[in-house]
Formats: sequence, structure tokens, C-alpha cells
Amino acid sequence: MEIRPLNRHDEAELARFHAVSVAAEGFERPHAPTWGLREMCVELTDEDPTQRTDAVVAVDGDELVGAGIAWSPLTDNRHMSWLMPWVAPEHRRQGIGSAVLAELVALAQADGRTDLAMETAYPFEWREDHPYRRFAEKNGFQLANTEIARARSLPVDDVDLDAFIAEAAGHHPGYRIETFDAPLPEELLPSLCDAYNRLAVDAPGGDLSFEPEALTPALVRRHEEQRRRQGRRKVTTLALTSTGEVAAYSELVVPAQDENLPNVWQWGTLVVAAHRGHRLGLAIKARGLKELQLRVGPERTRVLTCNAEQNGYMVSINERLGFRTVEVTPAFLLRRHTV
Repeated sequence: MEIRPLNRHDEAELARFHAVSVAAEGFERPHAPTWGLREMCVELTDEDPTQRTDAVVAVDGDELVGAGIAWSPLTDNRHMSWLMPWVAPEHRRQGIGSAVLAELVALAQADGRTDLAMETAYPFEWREDHPYRRFAEKNGFQLANTEIARARSLPVDDVDLDAFIAEAAGHHPGYRIETFDAPLPEELLPSLCDAYNRLAVDAPGGDLSFEPEALTPALVRRHEEQRRRQGRRKVTTLALTSTGEVAAYSELVVPAQDENLPNVWQWGTLVVAAHRGHRLGLAIKARGLKELQLRVGPERTRVLTCNAEQNGYMVSINERLGFRTVEVTPAFLLRRHTV
């Protein structure tokens, strides 16, 4: 077996890489939020100034049996890399995953990264001894944070979103709630970037150590263009102050239409610290779900989200909105000095 860089200019190899990732992510996981081929090809071939993406393949003869990606931030959090090894299910338990992971670790450490993180997911009943946890610990990673994945079926017909919106509205006079598709209005980008850059440090992260991100309006525009080429659609709901500053945001991302996927992904949600206590979190999440249903077709049948177990406020909102737990999504950390 050979482990080598992915040939990003070979469409057939990109398709095989994607097929292994989907099969591995979906193995025994009916709610796995897998990527479409179009989304992944853009991710792997785009030059993104905010991160470096190292992709490798494990090849046995003519067969691609494993794959992996290391995402390494370039504009902030340069001590970190996020690693994702995959093995085709029919080739599990042959040491391929460990070999792919070792290559990703070596690539990250050669770039001076000291905090290497890896996320996975598995059923609640196996949270203490699932094979994925044993795999991580065998390779030197330790449990650093635990998030819980939740799913909300679409359409929303079992809770009254208008009632939640009205309930929250009485607590935030002076704010207005608005929903946007990309591109976002130019005048909102500076304060929205300020909010974006706080998410990693304000959200509970366990033993993971973050610094504020460094998104700028120009980078937001670049990412909007990248999502357009991926076929993704982002629905952003904002709470705005009377002077037009972003006080809170919540994002729902719809994958490419031609992938025929049922999922919508809940991305970041944050209420800026100075504006908490006004039920803006409930307001933007409920409004976002309501607006989402006006923008997507019946092929989208569920929204997937993750929250840290200790994030009681956001968990309570999600549960009121009808999100139900589906699996544990822990993060494991390997922290050591570079060589």
C-alpha cells in the first residue's frame, strides 16, 4: 500500500477520493452530513487564502482504499490543524486508517502545528468504547470536547415558529431581525466579521484552545464566491441594532441542488456578548427556520446541527425548536511540540 498526495488534477481520482469519504462517513451513520462531489472538488482545488488543505490517498494496486484531509488555518490559529482520515468500509481494520492519520500528522507537524484535532461521530450507547474512540486514543489523541448532533425534520409542522418569534420579540425592542441570501449587504460586513471572529473563542470548546479568527469583508466575499461554485446556498439571519450593527447571526447552508441530498446544515450561531439577555438566539433561529422553508424545495427534509454538551442555552433553544439528538460528535486532540 502506498500513501501519497491526492492528484487534484485527475477528475477520476477526485471522484474516487470523494466516494471513499462518503462511504466512510456514512458507515453505520444514517445522519452523516456528507459532502457532494461538486462541493468537495471545489474545496480541494480552490486556492483559499485562509487555510491550507493537504489531501492524501492510500492506494493498494489500482484501488483507492483510504483518503484523508488536513485543514490548517493560515490567517489565525496557526497552532492548529484539523485532520480527517477515511477508510473504505470494506478495507477497515487493516491499519489503513492509522497509516493515513500518521501521514496527516506528519504534514501538520512539519508546518509547525502543535494542536492537531480530529472529529468523529458515533451512537450514544457506544460513547465510552466505540471503535472510533479507540482508534483515536490508540493513535495518541485524547478526548478534548464533546458535541451532540441533533436533527430537525422539514417541513416544520410540529412547532409554532411564529409563536416563538413573537415570544422573543417582546424581549428585544430596538432590534430588528432580517434574513439574507448571499451576497450579504456591504454595510453589514464589518460588524458581521467582528461577530464571526468571536465564535470559536466564545463557544464552549473543552480542551481545544482557540484564538479569535481573522475574517475580513474581502474574505467573506471570497467565501461567498467559493460557495457559489460549490452550488451551496447560505441563508443568514441577523439581529441588527437600531444603528445597523450585527448583534447576532445564525446561518443555514443548503448543499448543491444537483447532489440530491436531503440535508440542510446549521452552521454558526452567535449572540454578541454585549447583546445577550434579549432572546435574540431564539429569535434568529426560529426566523431562520421559517425563512428557510420559503427558499428550499421538498427534497430538503432535515436540518443537522451540533452543539457542545455544556452549551445549555443554545441546546435549550434547539430542543424547543424540535431538534432531536442523533449521535455523539466528539473532538480528539493530539498536542505536542513540533520536531
